[in-house]
Amino acid sequence: MAKKNRAVRVSEALDVPLDAVCDLPRIELVGSSELNVENLRGILDYDENSLKLNTRAGIIKIDGSGLVLTSVTDENVCVTGSIIRIEFI
Repeated sequence: MAKKNRAVRVSEALDVPLDAVCDLPRIELVGSSELNVENLRGILDYDENSLKLNTRAGIIKIDGSGLVLTSVTDENVCVTGSIIRIEFI
């Protein structure tokens, strides 16, 4: 059996989600028209057809059409439009 990462053990022991312990991105997709991303470090690139977000786990690229940032805070973003693909690059 492989050794568990310390963060995974802490998450399980405290019954806390892993994203809260490790500052990992939390992605919520509502249908194909709304995307919420938490725990981001910044917006790298944005236009109506694509969006690149910097996170501790790497870059998340969102492709679609008519993409609009409807809410942006220091660590969260909400995107609406027609979302076609979500990719970790």
